[in-house]
Amino acid sequence: MNEKIKVLVIYEILGRPKEHIETTLEQLLDRIGENLGLKIITRKVHPAHLVDEEKMKNVSVDQEVFSTFAEVEIELDNLQLLFSLVLNTLPSNIEIIEPSELSIKNFDLSGVVSDLALKLHRYDEVTKSLLMEKSKLVNVIGEMNKIINDFGGKSPVEIVEETPVKKDSEKK
Repeated sequence: MNEKIKVLVIYEILGRPKEHIETTLEQLLDRIGENLGLKIITRKVHPAHLVDEEKMKNVSVDQEVFSTFAEVEIELDNLQLLFSLVLNTLPSNIEIIEPSELSIKNFDLSGVVSDLALKLHRYDEVTKSLLMEKSKLVNVIGEMNKIINDFGGKSPVEIVEETPVKKDSEKK
């Protein structure tokens, strides 16, 4: 496939302070633009705004949280670069503008799918590691709570058992 690919990509960022997330998003776009085989045609970073408290009700945050996003039109030399862009920058939305049809060789698709599998394996590794660390911390806190209770004190930390999430196949 030798045609250039034109995409419209949206990046979102959430955090604080307001100026930091705006600067961080600008820096991300600058780094993306430095890649060979990729050209940023247009970019528009929208001003950060305060996130509504209602939207943050399930997140324990003591301070104000801001959100901003950028719309970026990018021209890429090939499909591999598009997949690389997606896997490495995790945009929230991608629209392929041109061409209207794509053709790819098996060899090229195999490389892209292998990169995807590698990235997913890394995420799985990190997730499992974090779950093991969490389990260790919960056990240590449980032991400390027992010692505090044995001395007649009241622990400042309460461990709440998580309810396992049922898979779609188990919900029937």
